[in-house]
Amino acid sequence: MTARGWRVLVVVLLTAVLGLGLALAVALRALHVAQLRSCGVVTALDDAYRDAPPQTPTGRQIADQVAALRDTYDCPAARRD
Repeated sequence: MTARGWRVLVVVLLTAVLGLGLALAVALRALHVAQLRSCGVVTALDDAYRDAPPQTPTGRQIADQVAALRDTYDCPAARRD
């Protein structure tokens, strides 16, 4: 392969890597924004379940999942009354 061919190959590969990096950055930013928007709902549900704990096994399972989701999303800590 000629020197020009190698240069073209390197430019194409660098462009592809930069494009993939940019796509990854955009996707991660969109995920972060979606998590921040969901925090309000998750926080409200978790606070409600803490104020009045569910009595059924299914309700307790949902409350546990909401609390875990709150931790995963790194939402604000539980409010203290």
